Amino acid sequence: MPRARIKTRTRCALVAFLLVSPSVWAQNASPSDDATITRLVEQIKQLQQQDLDLLERIKILEAKQPQTSPVEADTTSPPAPPQSVEQTPPPQLPSATPQDWHLVQGIQWRGFGEVDYKVLNQRQPELGTYGFVPGSAGNFYTGDFGLFLTSRLTNKASVLSEIIFQEGDAQSYKVDLRRMLLKYDYNDHLKMSFGRYQTSIGYYNWAFRSAAWLQTTADRPLVMEYATNGGLLPTQAIGVSVTGVLPSGKLGLNYVAEYGSSDTIRPGINGDGLLTDENNGNQTNVGLFIRPDELRGLQIGASYYHDQISNYVLNALSGAQVPPPPGNLGSSARYGQTIVNAHVIYVAHSIEFLNEGFVIRQALIGGSLHFDTPAFYSQFSKQLGPVRPFFRFQYVNANSNSNSILNDVGLRFGPSFGIRYDLNEYMAFKAQLDHTVRRGEPDLNGLQLQWAFTF
Repeated sequence: MPRARIKTRTRCALVAFLLVSPSVWAQNASPSDDATITRLVEQIKQLQQQDLDLLERIKILEAKQPQTSPVEADTTSPPAPPQSVEQTPPPQLPSATPQDWHLVQGIQWRGFGEVDYKVLNQRQPELGTYGFVPGSAGNFYTGDFGLFLTSRLTNKASVLSEIIFQEGDAQSYKVDLRRMLLKYDYNDHLKMSFGRYQTSIGYYNWAFRSAAWLQTTADRPLVMEYATNGGLLPTQAIGVSVTGVLPSGKLGLNYVAEYGSSDTIRPGINGDGLLTDENNGNQTNVGLFIRPDELRGLQIGASYYHDQISNYVLNALSGAQVPPPPGNLGSSARYGQTIVNAHVIYVAHSIEFLNEGFVIRQALIGGSLHFDTPAFYSQFSKQLGPVRPFFRFQYVNANSNSNSILNDVGLRFGPSFGIRYDLNEYMAFKAQLDHTVRRGEPDLNGLQLQWAFTF
């Protein structure tokens, strides 16, 4: 019970005692006691007035108390059809309630971080991200350190931002605004987000954010890796994203529609020290998925993405354009890029079963030249107390032609397996082994250890 209310009740009891006492004393009091009784009555009046003033102050303070309401969290929650592409990811990890968020002048925030150790078995060309230097000697690095901030403006409008401090080469750091959204939820059928968003190509990119804490594995599948780390997809854009539930009864049909501008710059993952600036045109992405009531945790969906890109190659150190090799069409050529995705997801009863397939087509505008890149991953894990063993297999097959924008990727496939151990609701340890078969290069084996945490 608040201290102010305890004092109020104590004073009220004292007042009642004093109100009764004078009447008793008056029966036996002499005229000389009249002055004492008068003073007691005055004190009683003063105490009553103080109590009234105190109660009024309590009402004012309670009225000013912030009304914390559940806001969007990039953590897991019980299985439910997603209400927005920018809302909570699947429920395989400890859930976070609004009380888990820190409140500062109406802004709720949470932090996520990681500390990693990684080693490869050979010194073959390979992209080093987060300050990691490929080779037989292992390296420590910190990956992404993220802050998620939200603020409720009205009952329907809110603001969300995701600010990432990302480690680069030689323990340097840069700030990346992964997301910045003005959100307006008109109803369950129409939810709009304006600003910088993660594209909803498939499932993984919107279900799992930057925080390593949210995902079971130590890293993302290659096809779903962020473009700044060599990933194949345009993972971010600035524009508008609209999503909602379509009337479908127990089928649980949801839609997503996005229109925005991407600006994808990919480093070559084969260690060639080059960057590909795709100079994306405006992108359009539409998708549908179902979450039937009859089978909670199941999600089946598909999406279609289209934009235009260039093959503009830069030196990673100087930023200068690199002359195209003989036979290459150069940066003046424009390609129509189409990405088709289909996914089947099941997350329930401590089971996580993720399956996604992609076809990335890049076709020369005004010509017949085109390149198709198939890719998929499949991931399975099962919670056994605090331990979650996992297995993942991934496959990417990109054309090595010099005109192919993904020629640094080539053919790559192989398994990853490991465990995630949750020490508590704030810390998790992961150990992951990777085996990757590469076209034209020796097979690559790696070990990654990770401490992931949230606060």
